[in-house]
Amino acid sequence: MQKTNSQSTELPPAFYLGQPGTVQIKAAAHSPSGLVITFMGQNKTHIYPWFWVRDHGIDANSLNPATLQRQTNSFDLSPEEMATSIDFDTNQQLIRVSWPDGPTTMISAYMLASVKGVIPGRHDLTPQKRRRYWDKDDPLNDLPSVEYDAVMDSDNGLKNWLENIWIYGFSMVENVPSTPEATISLAERIGHLHETVFGRSWPLSADLVDHGDTAYTTDYLEPHTDGTYYNEAAGLQLFNCIEFDGKGGESIQVDGFSIARRLKAEDSEAFDILSKTAVPGHYIEPGVHLRAERPVIRTGSTGNLLQVSFNNYDRAPFILSEPELKAFHRAYSLFHEHANDQDNWLKIPLTPGRTLIFDNWRNLHGRMGYVGKRRFYGCYLSMAEFESKLRVLQARQT
Repeated sequence: MQKTNSQSTELPPAFYLGQPGTVQIKAAAHSPSGLVITFMGQNKTHIYPWFWVRDHGIDANSLNPATLQRQTNSFDLSPEEMATSIDFDTNQQLIRVSWPDGPTTMISAYMLASVKGVIPGRHDLTPQKRRRYWDKDDPLNDLPSVEYDAVMDSDNGLKNWLENIWIYGFSMVENVPSTPEATISLAERIGHLHETVFGRSWPLSADLVDHGDTAYTTDYLEPHTDGTYYNEAAGLQLFNCIEFDGKGGESIQVDGFSIARRLKAEDSEAFDILSKTAVPGHYIEPGVHLRAERPVIRTGSTGNLLQVSFNNYDRAPFILSEPELKAFHRAYSLFHEHANDQDNWLKIPLTPGRTLIFDNWRNLHGRMGYVGKRRFYGCYLSMAEFESKLRVLQARQT
């Protein structure tokens, strides 16, 4: 049985209601296989199994309204249970569902639409702005950039900065004071710093001998991602140029997602191997032995790109069968070839006042060799902190 236009003051948390008018249900129906929904502007119907509907109620009995934590005991639900009736409130775009054991649960048009991808969910990042992949066939003409004062003084400036990072994989910040303190203050606009074996934040110079890493030299560094030896590699890396008196030393950026997309289109076998073969990385110095492993290309449940992890400097020993080894080496070498094709590079000179931040799960970075004195101050941030801050800022401005 379906009813419409019922009135109720009992509403679920606003988080699960979405913005008014964002999506509307044209028709809701009860069927043996589940809740049948048709959204305005679509002819396609969507079926939600009854078990899923019961497990995803957003009423106060199903979901804690203060913490948004699930209160439904999923493990006591019967997969065969079917709703007895539904009550569709067209004004509030809510469906109240009655069950054989007595309770009534609620679910919203926003939730039903967002889980099916009909509309963006609150977790989606920059839903109105598509990611911009770049390489030699589709180069960037201008570097994404924001002003330091804009980032520090307003949420809008901060949001623009974070959107740059998400869309392009990196962003410049101009007119940053050349001090460690300013570096940390800038990074903390995003969130807590991500501490590693190098510390919470760190100077970077060929004069330092604290760590046995190629980064602490004047040598050329080929493009790579950091933290392949951490189970949770840092999501973002930030470099602030404190001092530069010399020649060379340009920072290199390469869009690793663009390489992955190219491989998927041109050599699906190589893409498949790099997305399934776990490659170990390690970092070893007195008192430290870090090790982790993951594929070069990590994808999500829908095949979306989540992370590129490529660092031949820090690759740890591992072995495959001879046929697997040959196939892996071909695919790994192909990725390396694209990463080291200078036509795919952006070479960015960093001088005092100029800061670079990049997505370490997407972009590979490197450095041209240099002569002279070059001092950076840097830090890492977690992907979780970055994504959380961007979601919060976007929600405030919708």
